[in-house]
Amino acid sequence: MASINVKIPKRMEGEIELFLKNHPYYLNKSELVRDAIRHILTEKRQLSKETLRVIQAGKKEVEENKGLSLQQVKEELDD
Repeated sequence: MASINVKIPKRMEGEIELFLKNHPYYLNKSELVRDAIRHILTEKRQLSKETLRVIQAGKKEVEENKGLSLQQVKEELDD
């Protein structure tokens, strides 16, 4: 097996230890990390239907010149 080193915040280390305590089928941190990476690499990434609906609505607004310019958005956020 290959080996990698990963730096994590101290708080995360405590959270990992607690997770391992509550999920004893992971024998150690390495198994947990391998499983997390495996999950990320094999997981089918798909946007939710609601997110796709919002994106389509935004595209339609842009096509119909109903959207806001970047400057308008910045001005609204500054208010």
